[in-house]
Amino acid sequence: MELKAIERTDRAKGRLNAALEIYRETILPEAQNPEKQIMYWIDHSHDDLTDEFRCFAIQHGRDVVGYLQYSYFREEHIFFFEYLCIRDTKLLGLVPSRAIGSIEDFLAQNYKPGFTIVFEVAQKRNAAGEWKTDKKVMDYFKRLGFRTIDFHYHYPVLQSYDGEFSYPADLMTRMPEGRTVVSSFEMRTILRCIYFKHYLRWDRPFLNSQRFSEREKLINELYSREVAQISGDDSFGTRGDEKRSRLGLFKSKQVRIGSLLERVFAPKLPRVIAVAVILLVVRKLLQNDVLFIPFVLTICAVYCLIEDTENSKKLFISIIAKLKVGRQR
Repeated sequence: MELKAIERTDRAKGRLNAALEIYRETILPEAQNPEKQIMYWIDHSHDDLTDEFRCFAIQHGRDVVGYLQYSYFREEHIFFFEYLCIRDTKLLGLVPSRAIGSIEDFLAQNYKPGFTIVFEVAQKRNAAGEWKTDKKVMDYFKRLGFRTIDFHYHYPVLQSYDGEFSYPADLMTRMPEGRTVVSSFEMRTILRCIYFKHYLRWDRPFLNSQRFSEREKLINELYSREVAQISGDDSFGTRGDEKRSRLGLFKSKQVRIGSLLERVFAPKLPRVIAVAVILLVVRKLLQNDVLFIPFVLTICAVYCLIEDTENSKKLFISIIAKLKVGRQR
């Protein structure tokens, strides 16, 4: 299992469509964001924002078996998993924890340790029209070490702003260092991040000023209603598998420097360094600092030849034009 980042909607469309198909099939209609909004935020995920928004396809070999969408709140060091959808037609039931393992590896290698993960599991209506916990999904995530917070939580209506005000959901978490109790301060922080730094921020680009004011009022009312359950010294217990909850998941892992260099600079780096050393020696022999600029351009040109791609060939031609090689007076 591995995570494949989805950062643009005009690339790897097959992977994107397969991931969104799983999203459509596994998420309740009332808990879905309009896909055009997801597309917008994918294309704007690299905007200069304080917090992060990321989307991934979960891939098993060549097959897409899941979709992960999360927000990371930097200041609070909290991840909010908006959607974690997993499906594999080759395996019965829910996919084993290998998918969670790939998420664990990614977070451990790209973020500092000690973060909190929270996500919602939307409740379902039974035949009598009553909201009930999705026990199958809850039990699955409990087996993976996540825990249910003892808190009556609601998420705001997503698809429209008429009718239902909010829907019930179970809030699950994975806290650092195996902790199992959420303080009143932490609970308020989690709610503030979810309601204002995710839901309200998400809606801003799609609403005019009047509709956004209405949405902001709805979120404010929902937040006020939720925090009314919290008094100053409250703490909220969590329920889950006691043994699995204390496993050392999401711990920071040491990555070999050589492996990181290979990811950043690619395997051709040693050849480029060798060429650079040779050119530096030549420059020293010439004892002419004016050659510094041509030296840099020459390095770029040599790298383009080594890379040997369509774009690198175009760049090589442009560099040669700048160097005016072979051009007579």
